[in-house]
Amino acid sequence: MIELKNVSKSFDDKKVLDSFSAVFDSGEYLLKGPSGIGKTTCLRLILGLIEPDEGEVILASGTRFAVCFQEDRLFEKESLLTNILAVNDNVSEEDAEKALLELLPADSLDKKAGELSGGMKRRLAVIRAMLHDSDCVILDEPFTGLDDEARTKTITFIKEHLNGRLLILTSHDERGLEDFSVISID
Repeated sequence: MIELKNVSKSFDDKKVLDSFSAVFDSGEYLLKGPSGIGKTTCLRLILGLIEPDEGEVILASGTRFAVCFQEDRLFEKESLLTNILAVNDNVSEEDAEKALLELLPADSLDKKAGELSGGMKRRLAVIRAMLHDSDCVILDEPFTGLDDEARTKTITFIKEHLNGRLLILTSHDERGLEDFSVISID
C-alpha cells in the first residue's frame, strides 16, 4: 500500500499539488487529470525522486518499483534485448525475446533501440518495466504515440504481466482502462 497524505508540492512559486491525498492499495489505478495538473509530480513523490513541501508519502520500507517514465530512457545504441536484460537480472534472453514478440514485429529484434519508431520505443520501454522484478509498477503515459491496435495490445500485455503487483499509471485516455480504480487530481 502507498498513501499520500495532504501532499503539496510547488515549483517556482507554482503550486502543482495542493493537499492531495490518495491511497493506492492492491490493484490497478489510473491517475488522471488534465495536463500540468500534477500526475507526474505525484509519481515522482511516490518514487522518492522529489520530496513534498507539505504532507507525507507513506510506503513500506524496501518497496521495489518498476518504472516507465514519460521519456523512454532507452539505450539507443543497444539492441532491444540488451535494453531489457541490462535492467532485468531475473529475465532470460528467451523470456525477453518472447515478451518483445508480444508487442513488436519479429524484424525489429535485429535493430538498435534508436532505430525504432516512437511508438515502438514506447512499447519497448513498457516491456522493460513490466519484466522488472518489483512490488509496484509505475507507468507514466505508457500509451503515448501508440495507435489503437498497439494501445489495445499494450494494455493486454500490461495486465497479463502484472502478476498481482500494484499498478499506478497515468493516461489522458481511459479506453481499455475501465476496470481500473480512478484517482483524479483536480
